[in-house]
Amino acid sequence: MENNLLNLIFLSEKRKNVLLLLLEGPKDIETIKKTLNASATAVQPQVKKLKEQHLVVQEKNFYKLSEIGRVVVEKMKPLVDTITVLEENANYWAEREVNEVPPFLLRRISELGHCAIIEPQIDYMFELIPEYVKNARMAKELKATISYFHPLFPSFFLEIAEKGIMISLVFPESVLKRWVEDYREQTEQYLKKENAKLFVCTDCEKIPAVVAADNFMAMALFPKSTVFDRKYVICFEPGALVWGKELYDYYEQRSKQIKNIDNYTYA
Repeated sequence: MENNLLNLIFLSEKRKNVLLLLLEGPKDIETIKKTLNASATAVQPQVKKLKEQHLVVQEKNFYKLSEIGRVVVEKMKPLVDTITVLEENANYWAEREVNEVPPFLLRRISELGHCAIIEPQIDYMFELIPEYVKNARMAKELKATISYFHPLFPSFFLEIAEKGIMISLVFPESVLKRWVEDYREQTEQYLKKENAKLFVCTDCEKIPAVVAADNFMAMALFPKSTVFDRKYVICFEPGALVWGKELYDYYEQRSKQIKNIDNYTYA
């Protein structure tokens, strides 16, 4: 292979996509054309170049990765997936305190897949974000870290618990203190539910707001230079659901469960 192998792969979107497609298994030219939404005249010269560099081999009418091609593409795919996740919402990731995410998960950020940004609309700034509410109400299980106080949260999460959804909440101590003081009755009702759990993390004053449900994952990181703006990334792919649950579990493991607020003493 020549020294320009990186250029061969990354300077052509079509060549890169052909390699990623063939990682799934052998394909004929018609399947490649259809999947990549490209003509034969656009695809065939790129496949020819990949064959010349011994990354792709042809068996009858099918193209597949060579042994060395598979080694290259298996190493390439995580990098491509990571870049795709970060480029899709580049400003968000650049402006946020990503160090709030533990390193073992930050290294696997490619698992989030396609994500969108959701945030309060200017006319509904003091309401809960509709996409957040809609998906939470459809969940069968929901786990969340609460990094900021919102006056609608106590009634909303009580509603979730009353629907029979399995729910667990992790609070920094400062947020829990205000939650209990201002909404004590709703907190007590929440704790009476067998499907509801509440935790306090005493060394988690600046944690990301995370929702890890069986149908979606959402996360709001603190901005680097401005006040918290309730801007979330929301993701629905299976890998994102697993990733979000691991992030929630990371903070729950550092927390103490509270079963009765009368027995809890603030530090």
